[in-house]
Amino acid sequence: MSVLLKTLAAVCLLSLFGSSYDVLARKAPEAPEVVPFSVSCSVNFTALPGPEQPLILVPASEKFLYPIDETRKIEFEAGQSVELACRDGFKMFPTIREITVECVSGLQFRYGGTPYTISDFSCTNYWLSSARVTQRRCHNDSVIVQVGFNLVASNRWVNVFDVCYDEKLYHTHYVLHKMTRANGGYQSGNPRPNWFQGDFYQEVNINNLYTVNKQRETIAIILASQARADELVQTTANGIYMARGHIAARADFVYGTEQNATFWFLNAAPQWQNFNGVNWERVESSIRDFAGSQNRELTVYSGTYGVQKLADGNGDYQEVMLDFDPTEGRKRVPAPALYYKILHDERTNAGIAIIGVNNVHIPLDIVLKDYVVCDDIGDKVDWIDWQRKNLTIGYCYACEVNQFNAAIGKPHPQLNVERLLTGGAGPTMALSLGALLAALLLLHGGLFATR
Repeated sequence: MSVLLKTLAAVCLLSLFGSSYDVLARKAPEAPEVVPFSVSCSVNFTALPGPEQPLILVPASEKFLYPIDETRKIEFEAGQSVELACRDGFKMFPTIREITVECVSGLQFRYGGTPYTISDFSCTNYWLSSARVTQRRCHNDSVIVQVGFNLVASNRWVNVFDVCYDEKLYHTHYVLHKMTRANGGYQSGNPRPNWFQGDFYQEVNINNLYTVNKQRETIAIILASQARADELVQTTANGIYMARGHIAARADFVYGTEQNATFWFLNAAPQWQNFNGVNWERVESSIRDFAGSQNRELTVYSGTYGVQKLADGNGDYQEVMLDFDPTEGRKRVPAPALYYKILHDERTNAGIAIIGVNNVHIPLDIVLKDYVVCDDIGDKVDWIDWQRKNLTIGYCYACEVNQFNAAIGKPHPQLNVERLLTGGAGPTMALSLGALLAALLLLHGGLFATR
């Protein structure tokens, strides 16, 4: 074997596993096992029962059954089972809430010995998600609230996401959920529900706080200037107002039932609409595309940080809250300074933090001084379609996870990410191609043999 080939093989292995002398002894990350099977039933999302859709579950579990990729199709082997669950019962079986059906072929599934088309299994009512307060604590002595579905008939809970909620400030620090390739092909066309307050935000009509008129009224008090408030909060037509901004996006979840669960006010914070609808939407959609193109399961921390400040008539910056009454000392529902998403691949311990500035009324020098809290590596992120330095649609940037987490007070103390999560070929593909080349060179005559 030539010296050139030996060197190439060594470089290949070193680039894959590192540069220390124990490189050959290191264990590569295990790739998810992909077991091929013969597809007998293929159910496109458009063929699912609806609009009163059941939960689609792994039988006898508390987990959704998802497609294996972003193609919006659930595929089954002949005889494979899937569990369907309704809140109040099925239209064909009004007294039954949960059934397990078996793939026959195409769109045919057997229940009780009789074949039905999958679309026949529609529910009598839409699912309503629930929120339950746990005993677990999180950042700043906040509480973990789980949002999901309560299966009364079998005493099960199907979780959609966790919320770290501050009961004193009426503020959500972050929402925790998962993303896989299936998230690249979420179900569309699901009717949009109303926002839901539940038993949270005691003595406050949280929905009313978000109306444009109420925002102007509150900000006028904070800034001691109605004229300044009218200048800052304009109309829904031009997007210069604060919307009920999803923290974890509706489309970050695969099924319509899950998407409806995102309309708890627990999953919202005041967000300038021209930021929400442009740059941050591009971040969210690019993350879904990234998830759909990668052979990864991502843990996603969708969060908020800080309190945005707006200049009053004297040029002094004041913190903005939607629930504000100085006579009662009430300062709640803060408008966040930042929205962020931390993506973490736990298998490879790679991650990245994507951050957006939730303030379209401040100049660049203030953004860079007060809102960029870590070293910006946004120019390394080539898989997001954004205008990240456009102030009018929300300045955005990216950081290494550990540095960003430390800068915002470590709301995620368990994170200690070792490497940067990047786009391009997934880790499994990169590893296998490199390993194949090295193996071929080894077979040619031995990596370190001499002739």
